[in-house]
Amino acid sequence: MLDKSQSNALVYSALSAFFLVGMFAGWRVRNKNDFLSGIRTQSVFPLTLNWIASNMSSSLLFGYPQLAVIPEAGILGLASYCFATVVPLWFFAWVGPYIRRLCPDGFTLAEYFRRRYGWPIGVLMGLTFVGFMFCFMLVELNTYGSVVSILSGGTVNPTIAALIVAITTTIYTAYGGFKASLWTDNVNAIIILIEIIIAAIAIGVNIDINHDTIEASGLLRPQRLGGELWYILPVALVAGQVLNQGFWQRAFASKNDKTLYWSVGLATVPLFAICFLVGMTGPLAWWAGLFNGPTSEDDGSSNFFYIIATLPNWVAGFVLVLASALTSSAYDTFQSAQISTIYNDVFLGRLNIWICRGILIAINVPSVVLAVKNIDILEVFLIADIAAAAILPGALLGLIKELYFLNGWDAFCGAFGGFFTVFVFGAIFYRDAYEGLRLIILPNGLYIDDYSVLGAFFAAPLGSLGWTFVGFGLRYVATWIYCRLFGGDWEFHNPMRYREFDTSQFVLDEDRPMSSSKFANFFKGSGNPEDGHRLDHTKSGSDSDNAIESPKFESQQQQDTGELGRDDRRRRRR
Repeated sequence: MLDKSQSNALVYSALSAFFLVGMFAGWRVRNKNDFLSGIRTQSVFPLTLNWIASNMSSSLLFGYPQLAVIPEAGILGLASYCFATVVPLWFFAWVGPYIRRLCPDGFTLAEYFRRRYGWPIGVLMGLTFVGFMFCFMLVELNTYGSVVSILSGGTVNPTIAALIVAITTTIYTAYGGFKASLWTDNVNAIIILIEIIIAAIAIGVNIDINHDTIEASGLLRPQRLGGELWYILPVALVAGQVLNQGFWQRAFASKNDKTLYWSVGLATVPLFAICFLVGMTGPLAWWAGLFNGPTSEDDGSSNFFYIIATLPNWVAGFVLVLASALTSSAYDTFQSAQISTIYNDVFLGRLNIWICRGILIAINVPSVVLAVKNIDILEVFLIADIAAAAILPGALLGLIKELYFLNGWDAFCGAFGGFFTVFVFGAIFYRDAYEGLRLIILPNGLYIDDYSVLGAFFAAPLGSLGWTFVGFGLRYVATWIYCRLFGGDWEFHNPMRYREFDTSQFVLDEDRPMSSSKFANFFKGSGNPEDGHRLDHTKSGSDSDNAIESPKFESQQQQDTGELGRDDRRRRRR
C-alpha cells in the first residue's frame, strides 16, 4: 500500500482539484435557475456523463464485489445488481417528461406532489427527500473513510479526509449550487472511464486464476437468491433513486424530452459495464486464492482491495484518486440536491437561502461524526429502499388522469398502508407480531435463506397501492354520511365528481389552504410563490427577473426570499 506522504498528497490534491472545479462552475452561475435546478439547459453529452457519474460513489468499490461472492447470488446476482443500477435511469426517462408536462417549471418530485395533492403532502415529501439523501450522504463518507484507511494502510486519518470532503463540497455547492454539481460530475465521469480501463488491464495482466477454485466456489451456478434479486433489486433501486433529488434535477435539466432519452440510452451500456467490471473483482479475488469465501468476519466487501494490494503501488494511487473523485462528485450531488429541496420544498421558497445553507451545514455534522462507524452499506440502502417502496407507489397514482379523484389524504393512507402491509406480512410469515414489525427494517439483511425479504418487497408497493384506494373509500363513505346527517349537497361534495383544472397549476381550488388571518399570504396557493414563474425569464428573453440569492448576487440584492411582494413587483414590471 501507499506510504503516508503519497497517500496524503493524492487525497488532498484530488479533493483540492475538485474544489477548484466546483468554484469555477459557481463563478459561471448567472441566475436562480442555474443555481437550484438548471431547468432545460443541458445537452446530450454532458447529461450522459452526469448520468454515469451520479450513479457512481465509493460504495461501488464495496457493494458490487460483496454481492458477487454470496454463494446463493453469485454472478447471476451481480448481473441483477448491475441491471438494477441502470433501470432507474429509464424510469426517469419515462416518467420525467410526463411530470414536466404537468409541472412545466418544476424540478423536484416533491414539487409535483405539492401541486397535485396540496402543500402539506408536498412538504412531507420534501422532508422525506431530505431524510433519504441524508442516508446516502452518511454511507458515502463512511465508505470513503474506509477506502482511504485501507489504501493508505491507516496512515491517513479517515475522519479528517471525510471532514475535508464535507467542507469543500459545502463551500462550492453553496457558491455554485446545481451547476457546480453538474461540472464535477462531468469531470468525475471522464476520470472513472479512464481509470477503470487502466485498472481492469492491470488486474487482467497480474492476477492468476486457479481454475479448480472457480467450480468449487459455485458462483457460476444459478441459485434461488440470484433469481429473486432480479425482482428485489430493481424495485429497491428504482424506489430509492426516485427519492434522490439529484436524479430529478438531471432529468429536468435536459433541454427537451429527446435529449433526456438519448442521454439515458448512451449512459446505460458504460454504466452497466463499469459496475460489472468492479463487481467481478469479488469472484476474481476468490478464484485467485486471496479470499476464502464469505464468513462472519469477512463478508467479501474488501475483495476489490485484496486484488489492489497485489498490484504495483501506482494502481493503488489511481484508485485513491478515483475514490476521491467518486466521493466528491456523489457528495456534492447530495449537497446541491439537499439545499434545493430544503429551499424549494420544505420551506416553499419563503426562507432566506442563507438559512437553508446553515441547515445543510447542520445536516453535515452527523454525517462526518458517523463516517468512521462500521456500517453495512447494503443494509442501509435496503432499509431506505423498502421505505421508498412503501411511500411512493400510492402517491404516483396521481399521475393517472383517470384517477383525478385521489387527493392528499389518499396518498397519505397509501404511504402508511405500505408499511402496515409489510408488518402484516411479517407477522403472518414469522407468526410473531414483533418479528413482523422488525421486518420493516430488514434486520437480517438481504442474504437469508427464507422468502421474507422477497415478500416484504412485494408487500410494500402492493400495500401502498391498495391502501390508497382504501383511503379514498373511507373518505367517500365519510363524505356520504356527512351529507346525509347534515344535509350537505351530495352532488357538490361527491369525491367522484369530475372537475377540470389546469395541469400547470394542478391543485384544485378546494385543496388550496386559505386563511383570512395574518398568515394568509404564507398559506395561500400551492405553497410556493415561485410555482409557475421559474421559466418566465426564458419567455421574456432576459435573466434579470430570475436573479439568484447566491453569495455574489445576494451581496448586491440582500433579498429575503420570504418576502412575497417580490413576485408582485416582477409581474408589475412585466
